[in-house]
Order: sequence, then structure tokens, then C-alpha cells
Amino acid sequence: MSISTPSANNDGGGSAIKRMFHKCNEFRSTPAAVLIVSTMAVFSDTVVYGLIVPFLPDILQNKLGMSSSANGILFGTFGLGVLIGAPISAYISDRWNMRKWPMVIGLVGLGATSVLFALADAFWELVVARLAQGISSGITWAVGLAMIADVYSGEGIGKAMGVAFSGFTIGYLGGPVLGGVIYGAGGNHAIAIFVGAIAVVDLVFRLLLVEPKNMQPVQSSRASSLAGVDPTQAEKQIQSTISAEAGSMPIAEVSPSITADNEIGDMNSGVQAHITCLPAARRIGGATDANSADAPLERRTTMWDLLKEWPILACCLATITVTGASGSFEPTLPIHMAEEYGSSPAIIGVVFIALVVPSMITGILVGRFTDDERVLNYLAPYGRFAFMIIGSLLAAIAVACVGATRNIAGLVVSLAVVGFLCGTAAVPIMSTMGVHVYRMGGDAYAKVYALFNIAYSIGVIVIPTVLPPVMNAVGFAATMGVVSALLVFGAIVLAIQPTRMLRKYGRSAFIGENARTFL
Repeated sequence: MSISTPSANNDGGGSAIKRMFHKCNEFRSTPAAVLIVSTMAVFSDTVVYGLIVPFLPDILQNKLGMSSSANGILFGTFGLGVLIGAPISAYISDRWNMRKWPMVIGLVGLGATSVLFALADAFWELVVARLAQGISSGITWAVGLAMIADVYSGEGIGKAMGVAFSGFTIGYLGGPVLGGVIYGAGGNHAIAIFVGAIAVVDLVFRLLLVEPKNMQPVQSSRASSLAGVDPTQAEKQIQSTISAEAGSMPIAEVSPSITADNEIGDMNSGVQAHITCLPAARRIGGATDANSADAPLERRTTMWDLLKEWPILACCLATITVTGASGSFEPTLPIHMAEEYGSSPAIIGVVFIALVVPSMITGILVGRFTDDERVLNYLAPYGRFAFMIIGSLLAAIAVACVGATRNIAGLVVSLAVVGFLCGTAAVPIMSTMGVHVYRMGGDAYAKVYALFNIAYSIGVIVIPTVLPPVMNAVGFAATMGVVSALLVFGAIVLAIQPTRMLRKYGRSAFIGENARTFL
């Protein structure tokens, strides 16, 4: 009979602890860790953005004696900040393949400026703090989403972006809930303490993350539109062109992306051939000939290149209309509830819960469907755009119902439906943009998500700024009608190109082995 000695027990315990630390250390560099940290970053950013919603009328109208137009100005100022921060951080992040530290810098700035906003007691101070918040937010969004695309490129990006979108909706729509409760309990100082605490927790997670090592290398990429050519012929043309360029030198990495399941369309023909050409340094027999005199010059994809792509441009439009519609409640609903029902900031915050829970469900559910090839093939040539179009049209009806309600119970039900449907339209946007950049060569993830942020900023700047004066002139119900019309307009524009493809080629052209590519 053996007897365990204390030292043996201690050694066993020490080994278990070492194994646990080893596993934790390994997890820090996994795609799952990247997704968790990026989702937390998006959540922290958007919860800070939404905190002010329920108590902003109390500060601006009651304490500072300003008109309701000032509410829209503050939301628009935030969007202007995002418009500044996102492109700059995207360029730096893509140029030097750096993700972690821009995110850390963005978080520190967001936490500091949010505390300043909570403690400000003059309108100009609020404007400056809100502008700085937007700049920091633009950094977090552009780089955080790009980091997800780095490790989930291709398959799985829809599910990953669905998870990130859930973090976005929880923060974006849960912020007003927390803001109302915290402000009601402790005022501005309680808000400042909460923001500081959430920033510290998020900062710890970002510092623990190991910079992803499998980021897409910067490559020279080209796009070639092949009108009226089927994918098989297109692929042969591309390969023969590359072979001619390379001469007799063997090519180790050529990845044409014209496949039967490629869901990316071309404005003119419905066929977009995106190829990853020779790397900046040629690879010969597994080795890299970095000093080859005839190596092609490195060409980076610019934001202008991205905007020339119909799927990217259409996704930007959908971002403006869908996120703009979701953001329309922030400057209008608190004023409407305070005037119509005499609601306190705490009650206003609780009502926003109706938008939160359905959007969380949508992020996970729709993210799965946008990665399912069977679903996308069934929806061809609309593909992921079908979710955006149908979600926008149904959300337009639900928004109109919000304006028609005459009691808080009806308001809550209508908001819940809006949250679910706006989420259905919004989730595919991020994954579609990521997939398209992946097909283009994968060297512009931060740039494409900077465009997403720019489009988001346009919606945040224009719509919240315009709606309060509109509501003063025509009332809450008519204002919701304007938002509904915006969603319908966006859906119509999104449907134009795939409908043209469908009428020109017929649905049978998008089914089978030699199927045409679609959105």
C-alpha cells in the first residue's frame, strides 16, 4: 500500500496548475480568443455610446435649457469622430499588419473621453468629449472587426460576425438600459465610475491577447471582370494569364476564387473574378526569392478600390439605412416618452430592453444561415443580400407600428419586432464585406471595416441630427414614417443589381457545377 507524501501531492498540484496556465497561455492566441476580445471591444464601445440616451434630455433640456436639436448634434458629433478615427486607424493597421495596439490605444481613449463626458457641465465640453469618443470608437471598430476577419477568413466568417454583432447589439441597445438605471441611482458620477470600470476590464483582456500570427500576408491583388464568361473558362483564362506573366517559373501560390459557391457579383455581368496573384516576393520551390528582379511590384488595395466593388458599395448603403433606422430611436424615443407618458430616465432605459434581446438572438441565428451554402444557393442570385432586403422591408413596417402605438405596452412589442428585423438586415453586412475582401486577396480587412464605420457614421450623423427637428414639426408618428421610407428605399436599391442578374440569366444559371457567381 503506497502512501502519498505531502511533497508528491504538492508536485501533483503544481503540475495541474502549470498545465492550466499552459492551456490559458495557448488560448490567448486562438481564433476563439480573438473573437471574444473583439466582441468585448465592440460591446464596450457601443455600451458607452448608448449610456447617455435616457438621461440626455435631462442634462440638455432641464439642466442646460437647450432645445431638442442639441440632442441630435451630440449624436452627430460622435459619428463625425468615427469618420475621422476609422480610416486613419485602418490605414495604419493594414499597412503594418498591426491590430492589438491600435485597439488598446482606442480603448484608453474611449474610457478617458467617456469619463470626461460624464463629468462635463457645459455644452461645448460635451461636444468635444463626444467627438473624441467617436474617434476612439472608430479605431476599435475598424481594427476589431479586421482582426476577426484575419482569423475567420472564408468559411465561418458569417458565424463569427454574428457573434460580434450580438456584442454590438447588447452594447448598442443595452447601453440605454444601463444608463437609465445608473444615472437614476447616482447621477453623472456613477456613470463616470461605471465607464472607468468597464474600460479597465476590457483593457485587461486586450493586453492578454496575443497578436494573431496567421494574419493574411500583404499580397498583390487584382480584380478582373469577365463579362459573359462562365467560371470554368474564367479560371482557365486567369491561370493562363498568370503563367504568361511568370514565364517558366513555377508558382506555388495561385488562388483564383471563381467557384460554384462564390457569392460575389459583378455590376456588369454578374461574374467577378478575384485572384490572388503572385506574392510580392516570388516563391520558388517553397523558398522565397525576395531579390528577384522581375518580382511584381506590391500593390495594396485602397478604399477607392473597395468602393468600386458593387457588393461593398451596396453594403455601405445598407449600413446607412439599417443602422440609421436603429439609431433613430436614440434622439427621438426618450423625448417622445418623456412628453407623451411622463417616463423617467430609468423607465426609458428599461423600454430599450425590448430592442436588445431580439437583436441578440438575431446575431447568432442569422449568422449561421449566412454561412450555409444550401441557403445561399436557394436564395441565388440574391444570396446574403436577401437577408438585408427582406429584413429592411419588414423592419419598415415594424417601425411604422412604433409610431402608431398609443401606450407603452404596444411600444415595447413593436420595438422588439424592430430589433429582430433590423438585426436580420444588419448581420450579413459585416460577413459579406469580409468575404468579398477575402476573395480580393485579403489585404484590406481594416479598410473595408473602416468603410463600414464611415457608412455607420453617415447614418449616425445625418439621421439623429435631422430627426429631432422633424419630430418637432410633424410629430413622432410621422417621423417614424420617414424612417420607414428610408428602409424601403435602401431595400429597393439593394435589390436592383441581383434582380438585373436574375432577369438577364434566369435562376438556372446560378445553379449547378458551372453556376455563375452571385452576391
